[in-house]
Amino acid sequence: MEVFNMNKRFFIFVCLVLAVFVLSSCSAGNVTEQNNAAKTGQIKVVAPSGATAISISKAMKDTAEIDGTKVEYEIVPTTDLIVARLTAQEADFAVVPVNLAAQLYQKKVPYKLTSVVTWGNLFIASSEKIEGWEALKGKDIYLMGKGLVPDIVFRTLLQKNGLDPDKDVNLIYLSGATELAPNFLNGKAKISMLPEPVLSTVLSKKPDTNVFLDLQEEWKKAFGLSKAGYPQAGILVKEDLINNDPQLVKDYINVLAEGMDWINENPKEAGAMAEELELGLTADIVEKSMPGNNIRHEYVKDVRKELDQIFEIMYEFNPETVGGKLPDDGLYYEIN
Repeated sequence: MEVFNMNKRFFIFVCLVLAVFVLSSCSAGNVTEQNNAAKTGQIKVVAPSGATAISISKAMKDTAEIDGTKVEYEIVPTTDLIVARLTAQEADFAVVPVNLAAQLYQKKVPYKLTSVVTWGNLFIASSEKIEGWEALKGKDIYLMGKGLVPDIVFRTLLQKNGLDPDKDVNLIYLSGATELAPNFLNGKAKISMLPEPVLSTVLSKKPDTNVFLDLQEEWKKAFGLSKAGYPQAGILVKEDLINNDPQLVKDYINVLAEGMDWINENPKEAGAMAEELELGLTADIVEKSMPGNNIRHEYVKDVRKELDQIFEIMYEFNPETVGGKLPDDGLYYEIN
């Protein structure tokens, strides 16, 4: 009887060990499945229309899969839609204005900034033959985005060049770039801010337009920088993807960076590609706008000085432009 009881106890012990082993295997399998979710599934890339969409166009054309993961692309017409996608965590990568990246970070939306990809595309044009900042004194100037980056950049440069934005000029704000062009072309606006690629569209219809201020070059002069422009838009990556598959993140960012080099080196082909992708721009406009689109990939680790500077300027203008306080190191994910 004692032998029977011992055998029974041994049998129960073996069953318990097997049960623990099976459960552990299942648990490990679930973790592995979660960690490899990106590799067996799909990632989504979102960008607004315009120069930012052009910046990822080469990847859109050539990269439908990365490291065994399918890549879906979505170009949206408004920043509000991008905010909605990111707040709902429906995108894995997104190209967004850098101040929006800061705002989302302050709201604990789980994304990290890895790179800056556009460096300003703003120009001041006139239907009259005027030159320099002093010529703006007493004039009506049409621009977009009151309280947003275009406004902050222009006001900062006015001040740097000895003009009071609230006293020396009359700033007239329109809702966006799509309103600036028709107002300039119909003669209502004599002096207007025109971003690329809208500027190239205007020049194709009114070739005698006087483009007399490149705000990127003016920013370079005002702040003593080595390169023209200021951080305008960058790449956000979902934290879950960074944690679960950092190699995929690194590989895909590299694809985007190489694509940006290619479109700068091949503007004609880039134009044809953008038209084929139906980005809302004709091939010739994209080709002509490429220098002014100021697309250049830089990892955040290499441009922290420039990012800190633009965030500080925005914060001084209005703290809410960067989410109420200056972003700290937690905003960034550095890729080596």
